[in-house]
This record gives sequence, C-alpha cells and structure tokens, in this order.
Amino acid sequence: MMYNFDEIIDRQNTNSVKYGTGMMMNPDLPKDHIPMWIADMDFACPQPVLDAMKDRLDKKILGYSMLLDPEYYGAVVTWMQRRYGWTISPSSIVFSAGVIKALQVSVDKLTAPTDGVILNTPAYHPFDDAVRLYGRTPVYSPLVNVNGHYTIDFADLERKAAEPGNTLFFLCNPHNPSGRVWTEDELRRIAEICFANDVFIVSDEIHADIIREGQVHIPLAKLYPNEKRIITCTAPSKTFNLAGNHHANLIISDPDLAAEWLQKRFCGMPTALGIDACKAAYTYCDDWVKSMNDYVDENFKLVKKRLEEELPQARFNIAEGTYLAWIDMRAFHRTDKELKKLISGNGLLIEYGPDFVQDGDGFIRINLACPRSLVNKAMDILSKSLG
Repeated sequence: MMYNFDEIIDRQNTNSVKYGTGMMMNPDLPKDHIPMWIADMDFACPQPVLDAMKDRLDKKILGYSMLLDPEYYGAVVTWMQRRYGWTISPSSIVFSAGVIKALQVSVDKLTAPTDGVILNTPAYHPFDDAVRLYGRTPVYSPLVNVNGHYTIDFADLERKAAEPGNTLFFLCNPHNPSGRVWTEDELRRIAEICFANDVFIVSDEIHADIIREGQVHIPLAKLYPNEKRIITCTAPSKTFNLAGNHHANLIISDPDLAAEWLQKRFCGMPTALGIDACKAAYTYCDDWVKSMNDYVDENFKLVKKRLEEELPQARFNIAEGTYLAWIDMRAFHRTDKELKKLISGNGLLIEYGPDFVQDGDGFIRINLACPRSLVNKAMDILSKSLG
C-alpha cells in the first residue's frame, strides 16, 4: 500500500506538547518555528488504528478498562514472534501507563533507598529522573564515541556493576540519543556482567520497531528465556505515533513478579481507546511500519547529504535505530547555550547535549519522523545558523 508521509497535518489547537509549548520553554523561538524536538511523529496514525478507536467510540462509554480480551494478548504475542522471533507467554504481559511509568516503578520496587542505578550516558533524561524521583543514586557509565560510533565501555560497566550498592541497570535498545542498535555480542556481555553481579536489567525497547534497513533488533530477554532478572519495556507509542495513549506492554520474565505487578496495578490501568489502538496496530499495520521506516531512512540520507555539502564540520553517522539524528557540532566551537540561542532564533526547536544527562555537550538531536519538506527547512535553518 502507499502512504502519504509527505502530508502536512495541522496540529495547532490540538493541545500538542510538540507544537504548543516551545515558546513557553524557549523565549528565543519565533512564533512560526519548526518543532523537531520531542520524540513524537508528524505522520498520521495508521488508518486501521484510527478506525479501531472510532469503532470503540461508537460503543459510547469509555469506563474503567482492563486487559481482558484474549485477542489483545494474542496480538502482542504474535507481534513479538513475527518481528523478532521472540516467544513470550501471555501471562508475562503487564500493562504500564507508558515506559516512563515503568522505569519509575522499577526503581521503587526493585531497589532499596541507598541503591544505585546504572545507566549509559548520554541518556534519555527520564532515566535519570526516575532514579532521582525515589532518592536513589544514578550511576553513569559513559558510552565511548569512536568517530561518531558509540560503544559500551565494558570495563567501566563491570566496575560499577560490581559495586555492592548498584542493583539495577537501565538498558536502552535502540539507544536514545545515539541511535545504536546493540548487537548480540554486546547484549550478551551486558547481561553476563549484570547477572554475575546480581544486577537486575530493565530494558527500554520502545524504539525497537524503528530501525534502518539491514539492521536487526534483538530483545535482550529473547537471549535469556529462563532469566528472571529482566523486564522488557515495549509500546506501540513511538512506532505508531500513539504516545498520547500512555500505553505500554511490559514483558516480565519472572512469573511471580509479573503476577504481583499485574494484581497490584503498580503501573496503572489502560484506557479503552489505548487497548483497541494497540491491538489494531499489532494486527494490521506491518506494512505501514515498513513504509514508515523506508521513508525515515531517506530522511536520514538527506540530512547526511546536506550536512556533508553545507556543514562539513558537523560529524554525523546515520543512526542504526530510532528516528532521531544525533549530530556532533563540536567543531563549530560554540557552547551549547550559544548553539541553542543561534538555532532557536532562526526558527528551529531541537534538543541539545545537556538535555541528555551528561556526555552530550556539543551535540544536537533532531527528530526526523516528519515530512521531508520539514527536514529540508530544518537543514536550511542549520545552514543559515552555522554556515
């Protein structure tokens, strides 16, 4: 099927965080700025998803809801099997009102007040926020940047995992913001280090479906089907532009832990629309995902071409996963504040290195899940600002 990812959809007056809050956060932005910051697509949700939500509205009541429909569990199970060859049990699926909620609950329920939680940096800021929310200590294990390609410092990770007070590791795969899709060898080394030191792993795999052509995402838990010290966070939100539904599926390998989290509803309850949207997405939208990924692949190629031609000082490798471009601007010798003021003043709202905890100074992150015309406008602004 053909999908119109070039469509410009008016998001004004829709209570959109992406489009409605920029000038509140950043006074340097003009009114007509282009928002390419938060990980929220500008593509229309797939039609089967919209149809399923409309059908649910036709039932006229949106009361308290639970995951009671066997077809829902079947949709999630078959999606994981179809895309990743990963066999999961329906009883391992636990709802969460978003992945951030799952991170927060994990810190609360899996660690003690004096514990440390390890995360690779640069990092998605809610990782750090979740740790601090409950008074735990974030423990940073910086990634190694070799000519724009990020790798894990396994020696550093092993040292920190061996410290008795560090009991939880937040894995991000694909990694945000670098876009790395960790290989099987890398995942096995991470797991072996953590499990040897009795460190529990919460694996955020929310971007798993969004990878470049030729890349393969491997769920960590697939490699360790009998290991109970893994929680995998998945969601339809990034893939199908459904973040506003706050709907995630945790795959909890420990049956007792899964039953407890489900029974006590640690991560909240789903909405009626979220349930039907997820079921439709995982049942009818494989072709849409393939087409979306193909389109985003071309957006990445466009950015790389224009940077090479117009801003050759910038260092940029196309991300292996996610729809987020992570660009090294350090050769321009400007502080993050200077970069932000200059680029914002010319009308582009993006994110900057300090937004990603630490080890991101001099970088910018641009959301490329948008029509190609907006990508070109964003590149025009970057060239004007720094060319």
